[in-house]
Amino acid sequence: MDDQAKQVVLRWWQSMMLSPEQLKGKGIQAAPSGYKAQLRRTNSIDEAMLTEAFRSLWLALDDNVTQLGQSPIRQSKAIECWAAVAAVLVHVKNNSEHKLAVAAGRKGDGDKSVVSELRFSQLQNAKTPADFLRRLRRIVQQLKGEVAVVNLADNILQWFAEHEQMRPRKADKRISVQWAMDYYRAAAGKA
Repeated sequence: MDDQAKQVVLRWWQSMMLSPEQLKGKGIQAAPSGYKAQLRRTNSIDEAMLTEAFRSLWLALDDNVTQLGQSPIRQSKAIECWAAVAAVLVHVKNNSEHKLAVAAGRKGDGDKSVVSELRFSQLQNAKTPADFLRRLRRIVQQLKGEVAVVNLADNILQWFAEHEQMRPRKADKRISVQWAMDYYRAAAGKA
C-alpha cells in the first residue's frame, strides 16, 4: 500500500472513530454517526460493500489503488478486498503502535497470550474471504480494538493478494509466516 493510500485509510478511520473535538485540528470531517453502526452490523463482505461507510472509503482512494495496480489481485476482487478492510477497521477503537500479531501474542492476564495460539492459527489458516473476515474481526474485538490501523489494513491487502495468487510466494514473505514470527516473539516477551 502506498503512502497516499495509507493516509486515506488513516483519515477514513479517524473520521469514523474520533470525536468531532478530536478531529478539529486534523482538518477531517466526522463521518455521519450511522456509518459506523451500519458497517459494524454487516455479516459479510458483500453487505459491507453496500454501506455508505465503505463507499466513502472506496471513493476516497485513487484509481490505481482501487485496481491495486500490478498486484496479483484481479480488479474484480479489489472492491471485495477494500470492503474487508473497512469491515475490520470499524472494530479498531484505538490506533495503537502494535501490529496485529504482536498485540495478539503479548501476555494478557497471567502467562498466556491475549489471543490463544489456536485462535490465531485459525486466522492464519483461513481459506475463504468470509472465514478470514469473521476470524479477523473476532481477534480485533478480543484485542479490545487496540491495533495499528494502517498496518492492519496492509495485512488485509496482503492476505487478499496471497489468496488470489496462483504461485506461492517465498515463505518468509507470506503474511501467515510474518504473523507467526511476530506472534511468537511477542509471546516470548521479545517484541
